[in-house]
Amino acid sequence: MFLKERTLILLAVLGTLPWIISFVFSTHYSAPVEAFLSGMAVISAAFLLSWGAETAEKDLPRSLSLAIVALIAVLPEYAVDMYFTWMAGKMGGEYIHYAAANMTGANRLLLGIGWSIVAIFAMWKLKKREIELDEGIRLEFFALLLASLYCFLIPIKGDISLLDTAILGSIFLLYIYSATKAEREEFIAVGVPAYLCRLSVRRRRGSVILMLLFSAFVILISVEAFAEGLVNSARIFGVDEFLMVQWIAPLASEAPEFIVAIYFVRKLRTTASFNTLVSSKVNQWTLLVGCLALIYSISLASPSTLPLDDRQKEEFLLTAAQSLLGVAVIINLRFNIFEALALLGLFLAQFIYQTVETRYLLSFIYILIAVPVLFIHWREIFKSYRFVLLLLRGKR
Repeated sequence: MFLKERTLILLAVLGTLPWIISFVFSTHYSAPVEAFLSGMAVISAAFLLSWGAETAEKDLPRSLSLAIVALIAVLPEYAVDMYFTWMAGKMGGEYIHYAAANMTGANRLLLGIGWSIVAIFAMWKLKKREIELDEGIRLEFFALLLASLYCFLIPIKGDISLLDTAILGSIFLLYIYSATKAEREEFIAVGVPAYLCRLSVRRRRGSVILMLLFSAFVILISVEAFAEGLVNSARIFGVDEFLMVQWIAPLASEAPEFIVAIYFVRKLRTTASFNTLVSSKVNQWTLLVGCLALIYSISLASPSTLPLDDRQKEEFLLTAAQSLLGVAVIINLRFNIFEALALLGLFLAQFIYQTVETRYLLSFIYILIAVPVLFIHWREIFKSYRFVLLLLRGKR
């Protein structure tokens, strides 16, 4: 019984061993090999993290579990971006570009690929042309709307400051606090968490703590080699380093989250699957962006702003515009096949021509589609506002 789940845990642990052994014995490889081994360790640790975090919901108080799970789920992505930001403060130069590249790539990948592919798969699985979202997603919608509107200011002023940290951090804290007040669906574990939940209380809690600590350790010893390995591999193969950091690093760190979301859909838990991805978008678009200036300042040992060059401003504008369309897509609590294909198509279009004009054109298209939709459904914005107010007052 649960042979498949035990095998998955074993495979995830085995996936970390090559890099752990290399780290312990200080074995050095070429950049591509080092990036592969450390990347495999990060991906494996991310699976263990997601399983442990979901299982922890069974034992932790509601408010504590929400806060911890929200942070743990995105730890791999945060670790990579925080490394680049820390090195930007210590070394400057290209690391400043890498920090912003990784953040914008992670956000656009999550929405452009994560949301659209999971939605399309869910529609195919349910044999419908649209999926209905839970009323509770109004909280995520409102937080994402606030963050998206504010983030348009960042490319205009050309930096990420500690004021941005305070404002985006406040939106995240408001989101988490409101979430603790919301009614939550009954905890139903599937896959590996279902196996862990069948264990005795002592064994389950011990297993979860061990998985979380082990995963954190693996990510800690892997993140530098993974980040540097990607950059050096790009140089070896003549690939744009910016693009390698922007897309490959987030793809590796977020792959387990996408796979878990698809697994939820297979088990016909479409709402839970999509809510998880939307929640992750809120986390990355508030806390991740806000942390950049904070980590940069700590690295420099003085309050500082993280500067953005022209390319980064373009990328940030494109990310904010895409996020606004993401908000518009879920405003009416429905997600249809045309909206999913639009998100996917516009995301893929950016790879056809890597030019300044293309980035501005796509930003304009995102905004051109999003603004009329938000205007038409303006009542839904007020419904979401009232929903959050009622949550804060404890009336929902």
